[in-house]
Amino acid sequence: MTEMKREIIKSIVYSLFDDDGPTPIIYWPEDLDESARLLVAMKTISLLMGDSVYQNGTTIEGINYFGILPFPDLKLNGLTYFFLIPDKAARGNAKAATITILIEETNKIFFYENMKYLRVIIDNTATKILARNTLEENKAIMNQLKKDLLEFTNELKDPFSIKRQLKILFTGLDRAGKTSFLLAVKKRYSEIIKTLPTKGVSRTEEKLFEEQNSQISIWDLGGQKKYREKFLEQGKVYLYNVDLLFYFIDVQDTERIKESVSLFQNILNSLKNLDEFPPIVVCINKFDPDLKKSREIKKNIEYITNEIGKSSHTFFIKIFQTSIFDHWSLISAYSFGLSRLSPNRELFRNQLRLFSDKVNSDAILLLNENGIILSNYSKSDIANKVFEISAPHFTTLYKTFKEFKILKKDFIVTSGISEQSKKIVFQKINVDNYNLYLLLFMEKALRVEKIEKSLPNLTKNLRELIKTYI
Repeated sequence: MTEMKREIIKSIVYSLFDDDGPTPIIYWPEDLDESARLLVAMKTISLLMGDSVYQNGTTIEGINYFGILPFPDLKLNGLTYFFLIPDKAARGNAKAATITILIEETNKIFFYENMKYLRVIIDNTATKILARNTLEENKAIMNQLKKDLLEFTNELKDPFSIKRQLKILFTGLDRAGKTSFLLAVKKRYSEIIKTLPTKGVSRTEEKLFEEQNSQISIWDLGGQKKYREKFLEQGKVYLYNVDLLFYFIDVQDTERIKESVSLFQNILNSLKNLDEFPPIVVCINKFDPDLKKSREIKKNIEYITNEIGKSSHTFFIKIFQTSIFDHWSLISAYSFGLSRLSPNRELFRNQLRLFSDKVNSDAILLLNENGIILSNYSKSDIANKVFEISAPHFTTLYKTFKEFKILKKDFIVTSGISEQSKKIVFQKINVDNYNLYLLLFMEKALRVEKIEKSLPNLTKNLRELIKTYI
């Protein structure tokens, strides 16, 4: 067996859901305590599998998840990849499998800082396992994974940070609404009127939770010509190590839309030269409610969308239409961007999907106390559209009812004309020290008892994931 750099990698476990349930098949070190390896197999497979992931499906393609899971009993953190191995003899014609790399809790930032590399080598390992059948072949594959990790960790010289450092850029022409967007997200409306053009760069800190593994810095870059020329010229300072980029285009500023698109292309070119490819959220901003029928505005949106789309093959780009007069449009764009920073976004979505199947919900949102969408799942675009209208109102309604002690339980249910009417359920759940909220869209008859019965398991699983959300 290859000797690993023990101060970083403590263990590696390949687990399989076989006739005996979740079972550790190949593990390092070979003298790993039996209870420890069983715990890893049980937790990684049972948390991610669920009854409806593949057994009752028609395909196993696309069913794979990466995530960071805590193992407090072992004082370890694990980076796990969940995937399916075709097997005609198994239920659903597939067996669930996981590959888990374990490190000490104190070194957990190692996963965040090296996620890109780790995802690639673990995914390659899983791909090789899918192409092999024998235990000996799989042992050789896992041994190669150990060698790759050894080579990588031996090259690491700097000590790990206490917290993961994240950098978010807000860019665009001057008067595009970057600063106002941030203030409106925080509902600091009175400050918007006093807003002056950003000079140079304005830095602020973001917190999704009081206790989080990351320090998130937002860089609001001034959009006046002299400032944007500076940050393009000094790209190694401003554009280096960017984890997420928001780009704003004023849809009402028809005369400068081409200039804004040109600046966007210049930023992408600078990022390419630096070998930086962060996810990008484009906000077609100032799309105010009273302008939605304007032909000129529609024409501007079409032009912007087409031009931005030409770059989507190189970068991950998502476009939103936003306005400070439509708070939900801001929350949707902002939340989507932040969710891209979470290594567990796939796991959260999977948990909501499993819960949705159990309670017959057509769509679910998971929000924090500030209304930021942590995760969502929807079976249709129509159900998702309902949330665009209702979510912020239900959050406010819940807090108002709670303040005046009107609620007897921690949920609100809309009343329909008949038992079969569509309903919306707003449910508060406590996950450790956090108050989270579920918003459910129910197409079929509401069964509150089914929701209440399924909530403990969802809450338990979220508790496992929330500490490593971001």
